[in-house]
Amino acid sequence: MAPVQLESNQLVPAGGGPASAPAPPAPGAVTAAASPGYRLSTLIDFLLHRTYAELTVLADLLPRKTDMERKIEIVQFASRTRQLFVRLLALVKWANNAGKVEKCAMISSFLDQQAILFVDTADRLASLARDALVHARLPSFAIPYAIDVLTTGSYPRLPTCIRDKIIPPDPITKSEKQTTLHQLNQILRHRLVTTDLPPQLANLTVANGRVKFRVEGEFEATLTVMGDDPDIPWRLLKLEILVEDKETGDGRALVHSMQINFIHQLVQSRLFADEKPLQDMYNCLHSFCLALQLEVLHSQTLMLIRERWGDLVQVERYHAGKCLSLSVWNQQVLGRKTGTASVHKVTIKIDETDVSKPLQIFHEPPLPACDSKLMERAMKIDHLSIEKLLIDSVHARSHQKLQELKAILKSYNINDNSFIETALPTLVIPILEPCGRSECLHVFVDLHSGMFQLMLYGVDQLTLDDIEKSVNDDMKRVIPCLQQLKFWLGQQRCKQSIKHLPTVSNETLQLANYASHPVGSLSKHKLFIKLTRLPQYYIVVEMFDVPGNPTELEYKYYFLSVSYAEGDDSPATALLLQQFKPNIEELVLDTKSGKQIKSGVKRKLSNMDIPHQGVQVEGDGFSHAIRLLKIPPCKGVNEETQKALDRSLLDCTFRLQGRNNRTWVAELVFANCPLNSTSSREQGPTRHVYLTYENQLSEPVGGRKVVETFLNDWNSIARLYECVLEFARSLPDIPNHLNLFSEVRIYNYRKLILCYGTTKGSSISIQWNFILQKFHISLGTVGPNSGCSNCHNTILHQLQEMFNKTPNVMQLLQVLFDTQAPLNAINKLPTVPMLGLTQRTNTAYQCFSILPQSPTHIRLAFRNMYCIDIYCRSRGVVAIRDGAYSLFDNSKIVEGFYPAPGLKTFLNMFVDSNQDARRRSVNEDDNPPSPIGGDMMDSLISQLQPQQPLQQPQQQPFAKQAGASGAYPLTSPPTSYHNTVTPSPSMMHTQSPGNLHAASSPSGALRAPSPASFGPTPSPSSLGITMGQTANFASPHGTIDPSSPYTMMSPSQRAGNWPGSPQVSGPSPAARMPGMSPANPSLHSPVPDASHSPRAGTSSQAMPTSMPPPRKLPQRSWAASIPTILTHSALNILLLPSPTPGLVPGLAGSYLCSPLERFLGSVIMRRHLQRIIQQETLQLINSNEPGVIMFKTEALKCRVALNPKTNQTLQLKVTPENTGQWKSEELQVLEKFFETRVAGPPFKANTLIAFTKLLGAPTHILRDCVHIMKLELFPDQASQLKWNVQFCLTIPPSAPPIAPPGTPAVVLKSKMLFFLQLTQKTTVPQEAVSIIVPIIYDMASGTTQQADIPRQQNSSVAAPMMVSNILKRFAELNSPRAGECTIFAAVRDLMVNLTLPPGGRP
Repeated sequence: MAPVQLESNQLVPAGGGPASAPAPPAPGAVTAAASPGYRLSTLIDFLLHRTYAELTVLADLLPRKTDMERKIEIVQFASRTRQLFVRLLALVKWANNAGKVEKCAMISSFLDQQAILFVDTADRLASLARDALVHARLPSFAIPYAIDVLTTGSYPRLPTCIRDKIIPPDPITKSEKQTTLHQLNQILRHRLVTTDLPPQLANLTVANGRVKFRVEGEFEATLTVMGDDPDIPWRLLKLEILVEDKETGDGRALVHSMQINFIHQLVQSRLFADEKPLQDMYNCLHSFCLALQLEVLHSQTLMLIRERWGDLVQVERYHAGKCLSLSVWNQQVLGRKTGTASVHKVTIKIDETDVSKPLQIFHEPPLPACDSKLMERAMKIDHLSIEKLLIDSVHARSHQKLQELKAILKSYNINDNSFIETALPTLVIPILEPCGRSECLHVFVDLHSGMFQLMLYGVDQLTLDDIEKSVNDDMKRVIPCLQQLKFWLGQQRCKQSIKHLPTVSNETLQLANYASHPVGSLSKHKLFIKLTRLPQYYIVVEMFDVPGNPTELEYKYYFLSVSYAEGDDSPATALLLQQFKPNIEELVLDTKSGKQIKSGVKRKLSNMDIPHQGVQVEGDGFSHAIRLLKIPPCKGVNEETQKALDRSLLDCTFRLQGRNNRTWVAELVFANCPLNSTSSREQGPTRHVYLTYENQLSEPVGGRKVVETFLNDWNSIARLYECVLEFARSLPDIPNHLNLFSEVRIYNYRKLILCYGTTKGSSISIQWNFILQKFHISLGTVGPNSGCSNCHNTILHQLQEMFNKTPNVMQLLQVLFDTQAPLNAINKLPTVPMLGLTQRTNTAYQCFSILPQSPTHIRLAFRNMYCIDIYCRSRGVVAIRDGAYSLFDNSKIVEGFYPAPGLKTFLNMFVDSNQDARRRSVNEDDNPPSPIGGDMMDSLISQLQPQQPLQQPQQQPFAKQAGASGAYPLTSPPTSYHNTVTPSPSMMHTQSPGNLHAASSPSGALRAPSPASFGPTPSPSSLGITMGQTANFASPHGTIDPSSPYTMMSPSQRAGNWPGSPQVSGPSPAARMPGMSPANPSLHSPVPDASHSPRAGTSSQAMPTSMPPPRKLPQRSWAASIPTILTHSALNILLLPSPTPGLVPGLAGSYLCSPLERFLGSVIMRRHLQRIIQQETLQLINSNEPGVIMFKTEALKCRVALNPKTNQTLQLKVTPENTGQWKSEELQVLEKFFETRVAGPPFKANTLIAFTKLLGAPTHILRDCVHIMKLELFPDQASQLKWNVQFCLTIPPSAPPIAPPGTPAVVLKSKMLFFLQLTQKTTVPQEAVSIIVPIIYDMASGTTQQADIPRQQNSSVAAPMMVSNILKRFAELNSPRAGECTIFAAVRDLMVNLTLPPGGRP
């Protein structure tokens, strides 16, 4: 056990056992005992802390001192700090040379300590032997403890003293804490009740065992007691000074933490020693806070003098902790007066008689008792702002000065209407009544100087300065100044009244006979108004005072004529001066003339049998009006609507406006508006409609044309009101989706504007056009979509025709709802014409032509070859069919279009599985043979005719168009579809498209007709069968959705009632301007695209991967004519540009297009390939597979078909005749090149021509070309090459001018010519250099060189020369061998060795 030190020279064991020898002390302990000192680093740390603390205190205190005091404090601080660090430097130098002495001292001290320990050890051993060991006995064996340990494994008999010293006591619980704090709160309340508490400490709070005293603006002290004994003193826990300087304190505390600690200790000592501790605490803290407040006010005053007020405020006296006296409005300082002058003082001091009071404010001389609020504000300093106190003081004194000035005005004018504004001390004096606010004289009192300041709009500053100086010298001089300003203001009013007239006004006029003429006897306050168009005539305005009313003027008007001497600059001579008559006579004349003007309209209204109240005077005789009692009924409006409109019309008034009385305004006041719009202007109980009509100068005022135009406008209001009334009646039953889809934005009786869409960003406006006698509809966008175009602009004409036929707003909204999502998707399709799509490279073809047929029927023409019909239906679905088939007979083809093979299979890939679950009865597929025309279809029908057991119909339903064999015109349907087309009996007994009432499909199940429908069949009437109008068996629309508010029209009705529908048989749709196309994707896309083009970027939407594979259905050539039902989301995926599915992004081209465009492009490329095979030297192989083209060359057997997984790309399958000559990797490259570079977007026919020519090349040449294709497809595999290569299948625009751009770039005869594009590899793609290299290969000699084609004059010849030299050098170094092609080797050598000079461009 460690020894416990009892004395300085004695060590005994703690347990009282026998003494033991002390252990030798550590060397460090001996050193510390021998030479107690400090480490040098600790000493330096202490000095730095002290210097930093002093610097912090200076930073807090110096901003409140003067400049001289700050400099003194800084010098003293620098001197003290320098002395300290000089001493430290001397100590460091000494310590550097005292190492040896220190070592010797340490050795000597260690030896002395060892000697002391030896002596002490001997003394202790002797003491133990003599005293302690004599009575030492061994304790008895701890048998019970041993049994406990051996049996139980624990030591329960451990002495509690050991446990108490090792294990800390358990903390008290939360409930015990609450109980203790509650008891402590009771003790504190008892102590407060029994203690003499100062009244200033009444604001206290007892909580959590503490009492908190808060004196606003001074301090906050938190106290407690350490027990319940009344004699236990208070304990101060926390002290916070609440004195703040919000103006100059910069948000920092005014009292340093060291000062607060000192005050804390001082207050705590007072609480221990005083009989009245709380009173003494308050007195101590209150005195400190008052002194601190006084110091703050003094520092604010100094800053105020230094920054803003300057000499306008002066410190008269300041005693720290006692008082502060300031002086303002010192006239001697201002230089206004000399000698003795009144001095206004503000004194702030501490009340010595009662120290508990706050700071006291005294004013000298005392403040006047003018306003109790101003007095109260000027006598308080609780805000602790000296500037606010001074402003309140001078504010009260300014109010007193203005009251004195107002008393002078009152003595002069008993009816004085001047008043004082207290917010800013201002006296507003009306000069000439009636007087506007801008014409009053404003007298201010400068708060800094106490001087009067005058302001009047229009008066020059020099005049105001003179008046201001005069009033400041003597306030009674304000009376003549007001008289002077009154006449000036009268002249200004006259000048302002004639400002818009052709006149010139002057106060004086130079006349030769001024003294002798009566004009000289007029008063001095007059105005001469010269008529500029009659320069010899003047209007003279004379002004007089009105007796008994100093603020009014009397005007007299004179007519003055003068004469001017010819050829002389002498003054004019006054001739005639005559006074005008009173103005009341002129007013009577004007009233009579106004009635004469109004009589024109009055007479026309009477002639047209329109009852009215005649001419009435309004606005105190300054305007006239004619009120109509009843407006004639409108033609074409039913009686119920006319009565409702008449009941809602409260007033109809005509008024004449304008300077020349040629503008008529008709005001219509309506009540009980049937629609509630969201416009803030249309929320009142009544609606005002203003109609304006301009009279031409050539027409009489109030002629018949004004009344007729008004009646036309009234007819337009009635027409629109009829539609609105019907719409308002149907609003309670409006479907929820339409209620969320649309809202009424504006209805002003002339126009109805509806906003619709998910964000209400699209708008449609409806109004009646009287000239055309039909409704006019306009579309637009609002809100965030205001920069785009409305997607319904495509079908605007069809919407207008539909609404004019059936003016139903609810039906219109349903059409907009059903067509918005499809049109947004359709408008993303590219409509810009493109060159080079066919063999005629100079002919532009439009990619997609959008041809609306009706509001719900959109026709898409793809490159004027394929046609897609889209029918918008309700419940979020569309029906899509092949538009090449006739709407009336599936066996007929529309002239100018071709059926799209595989369209039905392709569309089924996008059918939603939920929508298609109930439509599994579709059992037809469309895989027709090669593209057929009308002749082949006729031959097919003729083959099927003998199989029909029924007789021919008596008449042909439609006549064929001249020159078209078997093809019917698209836009020439019959007049009545139900009367001319009759179903065959076979259709009636099968699930045909005529079964429009199948309940298993939400949009009508479309069933396939029987094969018998291909041939002519007898009508049901010939067989004794009658059918109703509901059996629209041949309608491509399917069933009519009962939830749709509009009825689906038959094709015959649509064609006959839509005269403005675009016609396919007319001019090519490609002739339309691309910028004006309503399908421009940059104008209609609801989602902003990065490049505003469907070609650029990537799309987040791709074809659904979870769609089931297409079913293998029986072949039906007309299956695509049966509509396929797609949801809006599937249609969006179908028409939205997206990456090609199934292709690696690196292999796919940069041309981004939609799945529909890829499918139609692949079909059209397959069609081109079939024609090319017949033209080229390729052998066509018959294939039993539909949609598959097979052909072969000398070495390869090729199979071309659509990708069965996506139907969006053409795939080439190559099988070599001799498998030993080809590697599987080469064949895969050839197939992948065909799929991505030949048959892919943008689907050019000439690329197929060039590729088929390559396939016809000899095997060794084709293999070299395949190797070049591999470098193009996989450029990363050849990292050692300096260039990337691209095989040009068509001649690019930058190529040498050997042929027009876009023509096939492969020529294969005795020599082979082809083009390559080389692009330099660089880290910055924008700086990459590309060159076109025409390469010619001589099959006889086997040499590969650059074709010698003349270049353009402005092109550089450096790059072609280098390419030619490299190829020539390769031919010289590598002589060709028999049966070996050098194309790939030469191209690879070129890509390795070609290096353009820096900055060189081709």
